[in-house]
Amino acid sequence: MRRAPRDYKCSYVVVLNRTDDLRELARYLSTVGLDCEVVILDPSPRFLFATNARTLRWVGRHLHMPGGPSDLTRAATAVASCEKVIVAADDIRYTPDAITRMCALLELHDVVEPQDYLDPLPWWSGLDAGRILIHRGIEPQPDHGETFAFRRNPRHARSDTYPAADLFVRRAPRTFSEWLALRPKLAGDDFALPVKTAFFMSLIPLLILFAVSGGLQLATGYAGTIAFTSIALAVRGRLGAAPFFPLRTCLFAPLWVLERSVSVYWALFRKLSGGEGEPPHTAAPDRAGQRVASGE
Repeated sequence: MRRAPRDYKCSYVVVLNRTDDLRELARYLSTVGLDCEVVILDPSPRFLFATNARTLRWVGRHLHMPGGPSDLTRAATAVASCEKVIVAADDIRYTPDAITRMCALLELHDVVEPQDYLDPLPWWSGLDAGRILIHRGIEPQPDHGETFAFRRNPRHARSDTYPAADLFVRRAPRTFSEWLALRPKLAGDDFALPVKTAFFMSLIPLLILFAVSGGLQLATGYAGTIAFTSIALAVRGRLGAAPFFPLRTCLFAPLWVLERSVSVYWALFRKLSGGEGEPPHTAAPDRAGQRVASGE
């Protein structure tokens, strides 16, 4: 028998994107369900939804949402029973203490964004960790990651968003094939940021131009400057986050810059060819309100 909403700390809404290890997810959600109302939004086709239900119905409310939610905040508001709501991708792993801290912060703020980190750390996830550290080095607050929390009834006319940069939540790494499939999608999301997109699109052409016009020495100097700057930003971003980001993750920062400078052309090709099918990706709310935005 399920408890009344008032007996829970919060509602925990998870969007199911992967179905390769439902038992591990179910074990995790069973621990979350000790203190939280668990709701699983499953966009799988009906036949797969029924299969998933055999495992997930025992750990929470397993709801079918064809095509996935277009507005994650609105979808979570519709299915959650508690005033406080945590939304997470299916690879996020909260500790009980982190959930308690999130709920405490929601006493003060309408929206809370913690910092996610990757553990364990295969090499491809190291690139994502490098990206996170570069972002923290530029702007010391979470970069719209894989989880956030909000109040169903905001207390302010304009949602009060708190970037909880010192609250770290673990994210399990994706498989290499999933990680690779997301590269053009995430690069394409940056088309909404013209300056950022122009920067990454210019890196390879400038490298080629310097190599042709100035020789190998000039091209090497240019590449070295980009690498040094990205590592320096990552080292700066690691301040206050060292227990969750090994020192070696700083060395992945220039590799992420290289990956993004290639992926942006991959995304452009997909856009021009009309092949923009997007892999599932959980997103965080825009700070201007509770509109769903890019995961990066």
